[in-house]
Amino acid sequence: MNTARIAWIDPDAAHARRALGLLALSGQGWLALQVPHPQFGAAPARGWSAVVLCLAAQAGELPDWAGGDGGGPDALLLCVWPQQEGLAARALRAAARAGRRCDYLLRSASGDHVPELLQRLGALLQEPSVPGVAEPSDVRQQLACLQTALASMSQGIFQTGPDGRINVYNRRVLELLELPEALLARRPTLAELTQVQTRRGDYGQDFGLIDERARDYVRGGAAGAAPAVYRRHTLDGRTLEVRTQALPDGGLVRTFADVSDYVRVHAELQRSEARFRSLCDLSSDWYWEQDAEGRFTDIAGVAAHREAWLQALHGRTLSEAGAANMGESDWAAHREHLGARQPFRELELKRVSPGGEVSWIALSGEPVVSARGTLLGYRGVGRDISGRKRAEAEIERLAFYDALTGLPNRRLLLDRLQRSCAGLQRSRSHSALLFIDLDHFKNLNDNRGHDVGDRLLCMVARRLRQCVRASDTVARFGGDEFVVLVDELKGEPRLAREGAQRLARKIASALAQPFPLEGGYTHHTTCSMGLTLFSYPAQSADELLKQADFAMYQAKAAGRNALRLFDPGVLAQMRARTELETELRHGLARGELLLHYQPVVNAAGTITGAEALVRWQHPTRGLVAPGEFIALAEQTGLILPLGRWVLETACMQLATWAAQPAMQSLVVSVNVSARQFRQSEFANQVLAALRASGARPQALRLELTESLLLTDTEEMIAKMEQLRAQGVGFSLDDFGTGYSSLSYLKRLPLDQLKIDRGFVRDVLIDGNDAAIVRTILGLARSLDLQVVAEGVETASQLDFLRRHGCQAFQGYLFGRPAPAAMLELAMAPVPA
Repeated sequence: MNTARIAWIDPDAAHARRALGLLALSGQGWLALQVPHPQFGAAPARGWSAVVLCLAAQAGELPDWAGGDGGGPDALLLCVWPQQEGLAARALRAAARAGRRCDYLLRSASGDHVPELLQRLGALLQEPSVPGVAEPSDVRQQLACLQTALASMSQGIFQTGPDGRINVYNRRVLELLELPEALLARRPTLAELTQVQTRRGDYGQDFGLIDERARDYVRGGAAGAAPAVYRRHTLDGRTLEVRTQALPDGGLVRTFADVSDYVRVHAELQRSEARFRSLCDLSSDWYWEQDAEGRFTDIAGVAAHREAWLQALHGRTLSEAGAANMGESDWAAHREHLGARQPFRELELKRVSPGGEVSWIALSGEPVVSARGTLLGYRGVGRDISGRKRAEAEIERLAFYDALTGLPNRRLLLDRLQRSCAGLQRSRSHSALLFIDLDHFKNLNDNRGHDVGDRLLCMVARRLRQCVRASDTVARFGGDEFVVLVDELKGEPRLAREGAQRLARKIASALAQPFPLEGGYTHHTTCSMGLTLFSYPAQSADELLKQADFAMYQAKAAGRNALRLFDPGVLAQMRARTELETELRHGLARGELLLHYQPVVNAAGTITGAEALVRWQHPTRGLVAPGEFIALAEQTGLILPLGRWVLETACMQLATWAAQPAMQSLVVSVNVSARQFRQSEFANQVLAALRASGARPQALRLELTESLLLTDTEEMIAKMEQLRAQGVGFSLDDFGTGYSSLSYLKRLPLDQLKIDRGFVRDVLIDGNDAAIVRTILGLARSLDLQVVAEGVETASQLDFLRRHGCQAFQGYLFGRPAPAAMLELAMAPVPA
């Protein structure tokens, strides 16, 4: 027995591999070879036991050798999709006429049909080959098979003979057309069948259920040539596709396929497309498509209808259309992105119209690829982002530019200053930073209003811009402060400095010109300027600003309307001062301060009191005298917590001494700064310290300076009287060095005057100092005030003071400031 040779024709490689694999496992011993293309000539007629033809889903025709009357294989097995049953019927008829074996099987997407396909193949190979004309018994068998095949088709089918009467039909056509089998059994003509259907109303009113391609044909009673394809609708809403194929003998084959699902899906797709187009028309975005060369083939949306320049993109690529913000390198990068078949998002393109109007669009797209992997083009959406770009520009303006003057603000200045520092290594030039502050600007705001002040600031900004080059930066730093950054100062440092100073003088001259403001008012102003030069390697931007700012404050301290060049030596002093402030703040928190007491004696040399003097026990500097940090504490506000600590500590010491008989009569003087005394709660703080410690108010004396009484005199007197009523005494320190006025002196609730050490030091060699001391002593006697002479260091000074009536003394002659224990030791009773 010869081995069966099977030609397997299948465009679906996966389907073929599965079938051939199962065939190999079946043990039949067949030789199955896959043939790559269905159109392989007459080869099937020679040497093949059977041909298996699997049609692609989109195939609409059979190969000539499979559907014709000659040249076909002895055995043909078709594997077709449901919509291709008509093709299978055609192959069955051709095989029947030629006496060949033929069968078909409907294919399923899941692949479950493959085992049955192989069973059909086995059955087909077992049938005897019938060359020439078939025997009657074989014909009957073939007719039976044909009837079975027709009955299993999903399409309706009938055939007419040369006489025009229906001689073959299947049950499916009866179901689709809702015809009684008795009607077709009588072999009606097409005209008779059409009359029956017309009378029943199958075609609708005025044949409206027949599409235009066949309406006249059906209305004419099916006479004449029938359209090859047309559609008709049934009364229950189904859609049938009717195909007619003329036969050589004058008859025809007509098939009816229910395409309702296809029509419904197609209609849904059309509605979806309509919705998409409608949304495009309603949306500000627009849809676009490009071909494989990147040329626009479709642009849809309301913007596309409104903007003529969008329609002008048809047939052009983006690079051909151009964009103001894209260079050749940008387009090359975009083309490379497209060549890699990558999607892109928010490609921003700037367009400038012939009239100069600027607009922006943003495109997003993704590649369109065929089933075979071929790039068909790109599609995506676009939108006009001009509004967003304007908003971004406004946000940037607000973020980087001053809203009032339009100048760069501090943030943008810092950015440009950092860039300037970074570029110095390359340029090897110098740069300058000029810090400008308007003198007495607050007076204009207070007297004329902030709106007038704002107008002046805008005019100053314009004048500053006129003084510098386009490459320089003029920024508003805040308030009435401006900063000018000048780059590319060529030459050696001396020449660069002279160039920056010339610019500063030019600015000062420009700002010194009158400013015409509202209502004919003309304002005159000056400015204080600080200048710092820098080159590579430059310090940080913040440090350079600090230098220029520091120099500007030096100019203000020099009387304003001046220019000062930054001096590193002065800055070093300021940094040392800042460091000292930080250390003092920490010293207060860590309890590094302590009190020393300097005795006050009477004419007999007996200690009657003491002055509390603060000292700072620094962890590395050692004992720091008050002259090194009190002024700093005054300027920084640390004098308030420091003064309060001194007051509370002195009160606690008084309470301790009150328990010692030798010390209980002492009066302790505490210095009070003007800033401390002006606090509204100062009097309450003093009384609270006395209550907390238990000290006698009569043992506490507060020393004030004359400067305290220059302002708010009435308020100061009220506080003094409030404390005096509780027993607290007051002494006027350094009398004669300040604003001494008899008018307020007689009103103050004072107990004591203290003669400044400066007068006492030269009392023996300077007649003026001696006269002042005598005058103070005489004044005190007249006002019934005690007097303490400070700074007594020699017996001669003491003798002079005694001879002129001074009764109390303080100075190194009697003792230096020392801890409380040393004062206690000095006052301890002498053992008998």
